[in-house]
Amino acid sequence: MGQFDQSLGALLIGSWFNAMFYMLELQQAYTYFTTYRRDPKLIKGVVTFSLVVDTLGTANNCACIYLYTITHWGDTPYLLVQNWAVPSYVILSGISACTVQLFLAYRFWSLSKNVYITPFLALFSLASLAGAIANGITVVQHSTYAERNFNIKTVTIWLVASAVADISIACALVWRLQRANTTLRQTKTLIHRLTFMAIRTGSVTTTLATICLILYLINTESNITVGFGFCIGRVYSLTMLFNLTTRTKGRHTDLNTTEPGSSQREGENRYSLRDINNTDMGVISVHRTAIVRIDGEEDPGYYPTKTPSESADRVDRKNDLTV
Repeated sequence: MGQFDQSLGALLIGSWFNAMFYMLELQQAYTYFTTYRRDPKLIKGVVTFSLVVDTLGTANNCACIYLYTITHWGDTPYLLVQNWAVPSYVILSGISACTVQLFLAYRFWSLSKNVYITPFLALFSLASLAGAIANGITVVQHSTYAERNFNIKTVTIWLVASAVADISIACALVWRLQRANTTLRQTKTLIHRLTFMAIRTGSVTTTLATICLILYLINTESNITVGFGFCIGRVYSLTMLFNLTTRTKGRHTDLNTTEPGSSQREGENRYSLRDINNTDMGVISVHRTAIVRIDGEEDPGYYPTKTPSESADRVDRKNDLTV
């Protein structure tokens, strides 16, 4: 390898991948805001906050590369020191991760109302943020690459707590979804899809945090771990956005389904998944409703002439199936 491959080269490649993830995040954020305009303000606020933090993080990473390769190029003493952009990236990455983890913990809470597991999830999320802030402070206090051994404890706290939070949230969501026992094929398909999404969300972020920690412990003076770390905040935000934007697919394929032999027209039966927020039940149900067109006009191509009793049967055809 060349003289700067593991130092400046790793930072440069990390900034490239960070920029690609950031552009994908912008695209996903645009899709979210244009598709889900009726979402609660709280969720929109979380997405906006994450986008602002990641914008600052991307600008910070670019500044880090610029300072090393342009402003202070050839300044050997400066190249041996971690400039101000390094602790900034650590803290901003911790904020991004904690925001997404708390959002997913809130998602678990909204499904389960579990007062025992939810605080546990939030605790590890906040612990990872505290570890990131502590690591940023120790980097400022021991800024040279030769002093990076002083940062091992804070780096370990940050990344281990983050990985534990990711795994715990994924397991909690899977456990909650698997409690919804049902015999309906459409509901089973939806539960399997949400379970897979929860596992994928937790595994991606956990793997990235683990890789960063292992690479740091192998060689504390190398910037390869920082190159991976440049992307960690964007990866967390993308997992949240993917969870939010893939609801369109779920609504149109799994939830709004019809009875066999019926056509996609007004007046047909539709299924929708809804969560019953009841502390005693806490179950998922399927609500089956007949939508009837009542406008005083007959549709000869769809509604044949019915007797009064048959018309009454059509209007009263409404069932609630709890699973």
